[in-house]
Amino acid sequence: MRHVPGWGSWSFEPVLWILLLAATVWYVSMLRRARANGHPVGPKHWGFFYLGELLAFLTLTSPINTIAIHWLLWAHMFQHTLLADIIPPLVILGLRDPVISAGLSPAARRWLERHPAVGRFLSFMTLPAVCVPLWSATVIGWALPPIFDFATAHHPLLELERTMLFGAGMAMWWMLIAPVPTKRSQTGVSRLIYLTISRGAGALVGLTLTFVSTTLYPLYVSFPRGFGIAALTDQQLAGATMCVIESFVFGLAVAIVFVDALNREERAAQTRDEEFFAPSR
Repeated sequence: MRHVPGWGSWSFEPVLWILLLAATVWYVSMLRRARANGHPVGPKHWGFFYLGELLAFLTLTSPINTIAIHWLLWAHMFQHTLLADIIPPLVILGLRDPVISAGLSPAARRWLERHPAVGRFLSFMTLPAVCVPLWSATVIGWALPPIFDFATAHHPLLELERTMLFGAGMAMWWMLIAPVPTKRSQTGVSRLIYLTISRGAGALVGLTLTFVSTTLYPLYVSFPRGFGIAALTDQQLAGATMCVIESFVFGLAVAIVFVDALNREERAAQTRDEEFFAPSR
């Protein structure tokens, strides 16, 4: 029996390809519209968005996907982390102002005005009291061994799992990054608190898998031992990888939130100065 899937074991996911193509066309149109409105939009926007798309494509179609659902728990947990914690913030950083505010088409704006319930729903889903518990419950819930194994063995549930992880990640990271600053945008301190709470949920899964002394996922015990890795070692590697990525994401997010908070305070101070000196001009 082969001990490793070959490079030819890519997954054919036509729905994903269609969605990524549609997202690319939509995003390019937003970039053009934002530039036509006089806003400088460059690699600091589209670089993030396209990197997120590339990671989504590789995560769900490359041999990583084959390894994840037929060989190693490590690869599956790696997918979880990418879908919930890496791809969403990249996409959102690509959409941040002025792309989404100046690039949205008039037709899209009119549609949103005719369907205010959509805006209210999106606003509700990005409330800290909603998106942080939702993200935590999604990450922990899909990692529970009976649910995890059952979803892995049933493709429709596997797709639901991935959709929920990405959706929960989009909601939480939208709140944390605040790509379109509003009066409801969280302060730097509050965002750090919510970020810490969410990292606790991810750490709970990662640390459990790293330090537990027995295998938790019977399905993966029964799989061929990819790369010659024992089932328990595979499980511990999955947990350790999650912990490393969570630590990296936390450190990077803290730095981004801190710099963003300083920038917002600088812009607010500049606005106050302009308002103060305006009457004397």
